[in-house]
Amino acid sequence: MLDNNNPVSIDETGKASFDDIYTQDDPRYYFHRLCKHNYMIAECAAPVFRECYDRLRATRQLERLQVTDVGCSYGINAALHKFPLSVSRLHAHYTARLINGMETDALLAEDKSWYRSFPLIDDLVFTGLDTSDPAIAYARAAGLLDFGLACNLEDASDGLPPEHDEARVFAHSDIVISTGAVGYVGAPTFTRIAQAVSGQLPWMALFVLRQFPMDDIAAAMEPFGYVTEKLEGALFPQRQFTDDAERAGALGRLREVGRKPLAMEEAGWFAAEFYLLRPKDEAASSPVDTLFTPSALSCAVRT
Repeated sequence: MLDNNNPVSIDETGKASFDDIYTQDDPRYYFHRLCKHNYMIAECAAPVFRECYDRLRATRQLERLQVTDVGCSYGINAALHKFPLSVSRLHAHYTARLINGMETDALLAEDKSWYRSFPLIDDLVFTGLDTSDPAIAYARAAGLLDFGLACNLEDASDGLPPEHDEARVFAHSDIVISTGAVGYVGAPTFTRIAQAVSGQLPWMALFVLRQFPMDDIAAAMEPFGYVTEKLEGALFPQRQFTDDAERAGALGRLREVGRKPLAMEEAGWFAAEFYLLRPKDEAASSPVDTLFTPSALSCAVRT
């Protein structure tokens, strides 16, 4: 349901600004605010990522994978991919602690124990990249991220400080993932990650809202030897529009980039597409539309 009684500001991308929820000391407001609007892209993306991990392991004869999450916020993807958790369970956990008024230090102590109580469901080393120092710090302290780097790789004056252990981890990334950062980050960020790689190029598995063209990123990655493929005919719901202003902004942005709003968007939802970037030989041997089982695409709406 659109929340026209509590309008939010619309940024230049046509989306409501939720900047404040990414800079809190803990994830409670993140879940409280986003789940009001049926935030679900992280959960819809999880089975797609899992099958990417399986395919990558089989292709390169790997076991433990080094995963880099671009726009990781509080480590939500790490929580879903490492542990038997769902967005709804995380929402219930953090909403209860918000209602209880728990202090951040007490919540962090509880979360360290809480996450350790779950069995690991995959052998993944997670590096998080985000501009929010508090989000990175909390995710690392809670045990969701193994490494984290809070910096803006879109800024030419920033970049990857070589003295940081986290920066060196990018050199060994096996796969780069993102569920919502593209549009706020672009070709400079992915170029810098690719430049840091010391071995085989990592796969890049990206969920991208339809209002953000991928052309610049695809062009920037081509000189490294990447092929960019879109999973055709599959749309993934991100979240519902917050209100009529965001609906108008989002649909207007689609038209600005030359795209006609589709049924999902007309019905009030942001729609994401899936892109996979791989080296040419690997892309040629197994096109993206042959990679996924129907269960991995259970959230997708066919177009």
